[in-house]
Amino acid sequence: MTGQMRHDGDRATVRIEIIAGDSALSRQQSCVTSKAMSERLPTCFDSVEPFREFFQTGTPVLMYHKVAKRPRGVRLRGLYVNPEQFERHVQELKNAGFTTAGLSELTSATAALSNKVVFTFDSGFRSVLDNGLRPLCNAGFRAIQFLVPNFLGKFNEWELRDGEVPEPLMDAFQVREWLSAGHEIGSQSMTHASLTRLSVRDAREEIFSSKKKLEDMFAAPVIHFCYPYGNWNDAIRDVVIEAGYQSACTTRFGVNTSETPKHAIHRIAARHPTRSLKALKQRLFNSAS
Repeated sequence: MTGQMRHDGDRATVRIEIIAGDSALSRQQSCVTSKAMSERLPTCFDSVEPFREFFQTGTPVLMYHKVAKRPRGVRLRGLYVNPEQFERHVQELKNAGFTTAGLSELTSATAALSNKVVFTFDSGFRSVLDNGLRPLCNAGFRAIQFLVPNFLGKFNEWELRDGEVPEPLMDAFQVREWLSAGHEIGSQSMTHASLTRLSVRDAREEIFSSKKKLEDMFAAPVIHFCYPYGNWNDAIRDVVIEAGYQSACTTRFGVNTSETPKHAIHRIAARHPTRSLKALKQRLFNSAS
């Protein structure tokens, strides 16, 4: 079987050419069913019920940013999930029989992971530690934070340039607290750069150096990457693989199966409903592939 992936807006469309066997036909039918389901779904996760059937077709990877009440003047309101909302997400998933998996478990699986969900948090916002650690702990859930090492203990400089409200990022002590609670860290590049706008040489520096700096600081393996802004292409993916990352997360909407490329993991945004949907999509789903 051969396949080709392209983007249709937020969602990934799979075209599969069947060249042999009933197993290939079965996989095609599964992809068609999953795609048909995804087109009827909300564009973001806020409750288990609309996604219950879809989550049985593959493993969902949820994407969060800030777990906090939205302050005044916020431009990208959908990047916030208030603490009560996050706690409800966790409790709903637990009540529905879900447990958490790590990205390593997801990418090494040779068969579907039943009733598993992966929690990912982008950019290392301190509000995740302050407001997300307790609900995760209470549910026995684990998660991964993708860090921007040049801004540890500082603020979201890449958003401030666009007029966004300052939000503090975890410092080294807080990252160690996160790790000691049983969670993982990954990299989101040194400076949260839009990698496809850089030369390959500069992108390589962002990707390689962030891994080394985080591993040196925290004596923990950093084997998972997250493409800043969801922007990536084949050249960027190849550098990520060369740097030794076992997986990389995109912003492509969808669940993941054993056939999902390890360095193009699909995710589903979990967020507060926003009227600025167009602006949010331009930032989160501007994947270059």
